[in-house]
Amino acid sequence: MYYAHSKSDAPKSEWQTLKEHSQNVAKRVCDFSKAWCAEDYAWNLGLLHDIGKYQKSFQDMLDGKKIKVEHSICGAKESKNYNRSSVLAEYCIAGHHSGLPDFGTEKDGADESTLCARLKRKTEDYSAYKNELPLREAQFPIKIRPSNDKQMRDKEAAFWIRMMFSCLTDADFLDTEETCKGTVERGIYSDFNECLAKLKSHTEGFDADTPVKKARRNLLEQIVSHKDEQSDIWLMNMPTGSGKTLASMRFALERAVKGNKKHIIYVIPYTSIIEQNAKVFKDIFGKENVLEHHCNFDFDSKGYTGSVSEKLKRSAENWDASMIVTTNVQFFQSIYGNRSSQLRKLHNMADSILVFDEIHMLPSAFYQPCLEAVRMLVKKYGCEAVFLTATMPDFNKWLEEFGCNGMQVRDLIDDKECFSVFKRCCLENLGTVSFEKLIDKAQEPGSSLIVVNSKKNARLVYDKLSTEKYHLSTYMTVKDRTAVINRIKDALSVNRNITVVSTSLIEAGVDLDFDTVFRETAGLDNLLQTAGRCNREGRKQGCVAYAFEFEDEKTGTRRNSLYTKRYISRMLLKKYDDIDSVEAVREYFDTLYDYSRDEMNQLNFSTALNASPQLSFNFASYADTFKMIDDAGDRSILIIYNDDEEEKELIEQLKYSGKATKRRLQKYMVSVKEYEYKELEKQRTITDIEGIACLANENYYNRETGILFDDDSNYIYG
Repeated sequence: MYYAHSKSDAPKSEWQTLKEHSQNVAKRVCDFSKAWCAEDYAWNLGLLHDIGKYQKSFQDMLDGKKIKVEHSICGAKESKNYNRSSVLAEYCIAGHHSGLPDFGTEKDGADESTLCARLKRKTEDYSAYKNELPLREAQFPIKIRPSNDKQMRDKEAAFWIRMMFSCLTDADFLDTEETCKGTVERGIYSDFNECLAKLKSHTEGFDADTPVKKARRNLLEQIVSHKDEQSDIWLMNMPTGSGKTLASMRFALERAVKGNKKHIIYVIPYTSIIEQNAKVFKDIFGKENVLEHHCNFDFDSKGYTGSVSEKLKRSAENWDASMIVTTNVQFFQSIYGNRSSQLRKLHNMADSILVFDEIHMLPSAFYQPCLEAVRMLVKKYGCEAVFLTATMPDFNKWLEEFGCNGMQVRDLIDDKECFSVFKRCCLENLGTVSFEKLIDKAQEPGSSLIVVNSKKNARLVYDKLSTEKYHLSTYMTVKDRTAVINRIKDALSVNRNITVVSTSLIEAGVDLDFDTVFRETAGLDNLLQTAGRCNREGRKQGCVAYAFEFEDEKTGTRRNSLYTKRYISRMLLKKYDDIDSVEAVREYFDTLYDYSRDEMNQLNFSTALNASPQLSFNFASYADTFKMIDDAGDRSILIIYNDDEEEKELIEQLKYSGKATKRRLQKYMVSVKEYEYKELEKQRTITDIEGIACLANENYYNRETGILFDDDSNYIYG
């Protein structure tokens, strides 16, 4: 008798046999991949993945011997006897624990991590599997229709491998979980017809009794009028304040119902606004029907009961949910990562409506692979995509430019005449100003917001203000930023004359309404986002959003990418009287993308394709380069609040728990650059608590402005 999994303190009669586990996994792999993989091939993949457990040493290990046994390479070696294009299976089986490997070369030594190296490793006899696991003669496995272009065909094959890897690792994990833990609750399933009815009831209750509300109704009706048409990508270009969130979900539900889709995945660039949007959906559909998944989300602290919290956590592992709200980072790293914990989700992206909020905010270096991932999901795996933003690039042009041709793209807003209703302020260019002139103008009667490009400038301006003032930057903890935002809201609610100075963090997800706004020149999208904080409710007259630059260039940012955006914005501010027109926005992105073309192509997955042999891919190396948040130089520091009992309790819990407690402590942390961290270390202000760096000297943190340094000449954007 051969076993796959043992159970502590249980007789062998209760252990799971290897035959049972292999067949269970094979069935799930077939079910998960039936739309894109031949059944015989999927069946073999599931049966072969663990045949290395037929080695005697592995069975000895289950019996209690303290040894390590590699088992995943055996199925990879054996697959070529059963499967055409066996290399496709070899990646999946060899990496189903350690992650998708690079192909490597025939010269690689057996101790290296590439696929070629692993296939050279010696194994014990595992042939007993032939007595228990009859395999099938499999034909060519890929059911999706390939593209004509060879490079694109190779990319499609690599994506297909990722999909099959996702199916295999998820199937393996689910069966193992079931064996070790018994039946557990997972999966969040919603009836999209019921959700659509709830959303219709919610939106149809809004009175269209003002010009703004009438315009929102007009835009929603335009969008819904396209629900029976066909497209790969739907463009939803809507001004700030025009109801984008609910309108996009309405359209997604309409399409999901019509196409009988399995999932709606709502993808958002900022963690700062994901909770805001997720709350809107939870309030309408019920919080237990929406899976919110991002790095800062803690199910235990959000009011979920124990069993519901555990169910949501498990569903977040593989996105086994009908409605998912997540971030760009989670979404795209679940495609281009190589670890099983990342890729488990991928097969559940198939047959979905994908909504990308603020699509223009994809980081430049990742634009091409992100758009190409959307193309793969749409053209080959049954998805539709909705691109949503108030500042829309010409995606008809740039999809072609970045190698994502052949996409049908349709604009959901045909008539843009009502856009003018949402223009709540004038946009003017102040040009070059001194700190003193800016501050004098900002302190005129009324409420003002000043947004600058660096944390240093935020402090310099803040220190010079003499009226009631507030400061926001990422040098402050989330706890303190939240407290400041609440105080700002209170002041604005009673029309106090206040001035707020902030970095770019305020541009999205912070629902504040000022009489006047000042934005240091950056990208045109930054200016328009900041202008969205001016006269937000449209109840005032004569409100202005100003673009400006400081006289002393030495106080500006030194980031080349921002210099490019500033240069283009300056040019357009001179050229267009109406800087927020569709034409100006389109020219901004066309010019920016032309300037950034090389950068935007540098992570093209073609860099991971080997010329020879066929289907040799560098999955692991590419995953190392594809990191949407490059935090290699960032260090987190825990700020100790002597008056915060919750933080004290969490710090005490660090002795007994791990990731969950650290996640809950994030609201007390500040992220700094490596050189800033070293400066604080020099001054002996850093101590360690259970592996977490903490600020030991409270004099180095100010709740109004955040972390303090002796050397404050650092230029850091946002």
